[in-house]
Amino acid sequence: MRGTAASSLARLLDTDREALVAEWVARVTPLFSTLRLSREQIIDALPAFLDELHAALVHAEQEPHSGPLHHSEAAEAHGRQRLRLGADVTLVTREYAFLRDCILARAERADVDVPLSQVRVLCASIDEAMALASLPFASDSAERHHAEAEERERFFQLSPDMFSVAGMDGYFKRVNEHFVHVLGWTQTELYQRPFMELVHPDDQESTRAELRKLSRGIPSLRFENRFRTRDGHYRWLAWASRPVPELGLIYAAARDITEQKAVAHERERLLAAVRDSEARFRNMADHAPVMLWVTDTQGATTYMNRGWYAFTGQTEATGLGFGWLDAIHPDDLERTRRTFLDSSLARRPFRLDYRLRGADGQYHWSVDTGSPRFDTEGQFLGYIGSVIDISDRKQAEMEREALLSRESAARKEAEEANQLKDEFLATVSHELRTPLTAILGWVQLLRTGHLPESRRERALETMERNARAQGQLIEDLLDVSRIVSGKLKLDVAPVDLSMVVRQAMESVRPAADARGIQVRATVDTSSSVMGDTHRLQQVVWNLLSNAVKFTPRGGHVRLVVARRNSSVELTVEDSGQGIPEAFLPHVFERFRQADSGTTRKTGGLGLGLSIVRHIVEMHGGTVSAASEGEGRGATFTVRLPVSVTQPRDPAMPPSPRPPVPGRAPMPPPELGGVKVLVVDDEEDARELLRTLLEDCGAHVATAGSAAEGLQVLQVEHPDVLVSDIGMPGTDGYGFIKQVRALPDEKGGRTPAVAITAYARSEDRTRVLRAGFQSHVPKPVEPGELLAVLASLAGRYQPLPKA
Repeated sequence: MRGTAASSLARLLDTDREALVAEWVARVTPLFSTLRLSREQIIDALPAFLDELHAALVHAEQEPHSGPLHHSEAAEAHGRQRLRLGADVTLVTREYAFLRDCILARAERADVDVPLSQVRVLCASIDEAMALASLPFASDSAERHHAEAEERERFFQLSPDMFSVAGMDGYFKRVNEHFVHVLGWTQTELYQRPFMELVHPDDQESTRAELRKLSRGIPSLRFENRFRTRDGHYRWLAWASRPVPELGLIYAAARDITEQKAVAHERERLLAAVRDSEARFRNMADHAPVMLWVTDTQGATTYMNRGWYAFTGQTEATGLGFGWLDAIHPDDLERTRRTFLDSSLARRPFRLDYRLRGADGQYHWSVDTGSPRFDTEGQFLGYIGSVIDISDRKQAEMEREALLSRESAARKEAEEANQLKDEFLATVSHELRTPLTAILGWVQLLRTGHLPESRRERALETMERNARAQGQLIEDLLDVSRIVSGKLKLDVAPVDLSMVVRQAMESVRPAADARGIQVRATVDTSSSVMGDTHRLQQVVWNLLSNAVKFTPRGGHVRLVVARRNSSVELTVEDSGQGIPEAFLPHVFERFRQADSGTTRKTGGLGLGLSIVRHIVEMHGGTVSAASEGEGRGATFTVRLPVSVTQPRDPAMPPSPRPPVPGRAPMPPPELGGVKVLVVDDEEDARELLRTLLEDCGAHVATAGSAAEGLQVLQVEHPDVLVSDIGMPGTDGYGFIKQVRALPDEKGGRTPAVAITAYARSEDRTRVLRAGFQSHVPKPVEPGELLAVLASLAGRYQPLPKA
């Protein structure tokens, strides 16, 4: 069977025939150099003879005691061809000798254990074939025989091999010139002494064992020993011997392999040095503070030090080759594999970071550095590299990057906040100045006295509407301040949402009617929650006001209140300009407006929706906004739980109501004859209060500063004191302190009302603690001020006790 390892000479001829023929042709071609024969002419009948030889060997295997091949037609034909081409019998003899040597040499290289019977069949068959091939030359003349004999002798003497014939008695019978040349002894000296005297003492035992085999007729395919030269040195010889027991002779050929032995010895020495170096390298690598690795030319890892196995928990069985990739984090695996293989193909160094699984199962950041290796001739040998655990450094880098990221985000947020602040201040300025412009403009027109009655009524309505709008802006700012400081409180009680919705719709109805906007509501009357009525009304009013403000003329706004499981859902839907998709996530943020430039179409501070969200969340609910895009309307949905309870801060004033247009309340008649002292550094404010109080029948005295007010108080002895807080020099707090320091007969216990633009809960608390009996925030509602003054003057009758 072709391709199967040979186990006998017959199988060798079958499996290695082509290689055997090629080797034989290479060896005999130089013999025919003068004849200029082609390869086909050189081969001639060799294949046919090998078939015959194969058959003889197979027959010998089957019948070990049968004789050798007795007749070879191929050999005889081969001899006639050689004679015709001008060859002589010496060349033919050498051809068959080379064939025998080639077969035995290949058997030795293939490590074929050749039985002695097959060796005998092989040698006898080749000898018989060589004799048959020589027959055509036997008919030549005696001179030719003599010439051939001389040629054979010449071949024997001039051969590059050391030919010899030794007797079984231990003496050389013949040696050729090359034998003499290598060892330096003369032929006579070699013939006169037993050749065992020339064998190295260390090789004599093995040489005697080999001679015993030869004496039994077993040829030597290859035997090595050392022979002493004439100068006392030893030369290594490799012997091939064939015994002829019936003649008591041994035919042997030797080759001087001293140089090869020296080379082999040097190679062994170098290999030993390499092994020693490798051992030192491994010892050093195993104790190195880093993980080391080595690959072959294909990128497969062939070595990893103990550091790798200790760190990863892998073994040589699981880590070598490409098994080390199993320890890489899945997210880093493909990048690591691609970088490693690409660098290996390009023969370039690489450095990469990846997460490496430790023996504890945790991943650690590591840096892997690899460098290509080359031999002295520039041939690529693979890579050598190291892996270092950089978890601490990576953690520090990540913390630094996170810090930089936070710093960048904080800086960006601060820049955005600063920009929003600037835009908000500009918006506040605009929103406060706009109603003031209308108020001042109509006031100037009224002062001319030329306005007709109908225009005067419109002027008053416009001034009142703008003043209330300005008041609402201030209330929004105060609500935001309460939200930021966490002091916005709720008065929790059962709330009928239908009433809240009705009041809110009444508030926005005039604005909607003025723009031709239809406002419809569908309310589930069973939808009641626990909460702050005024704050929930503020939520609904804000949402409806926004819907009306951003809906063009002829549009519609729809409000729906419905029960959804354990929640009440309030939805405000409009057909207005909609909300851009990019702005939707920011719609409930303070000071954020989709249109914040000077060309915006609608007013406002951008606080209403943020106040809505905070109030709704304080009630335990949620609010969301949705829009299909610009020009396609918007929908705001508030979801409130059926029951929410929070305690009310008793120090907080009632929450402001949304502005409801209408006439100012009629002044109470109980102020007639009441003496009131008004202290305010603003002359316009003093005159406004004087006019308001005198129209109600009160006697009013005024003062422009705290010092002047203290003097007037002691002279006029008023029933009630009205003082501003923010005044130059001594403010309202200092003024009331001085008043309360006076004796009772000089007005030290006069009831006092503080009027101030500082309307926070902490401002009201400070006013009461300073000595005032009441706190009225600006802008002053006339009805509220008159009611407070009447109460402090004792003009209201107490309610009858139950």
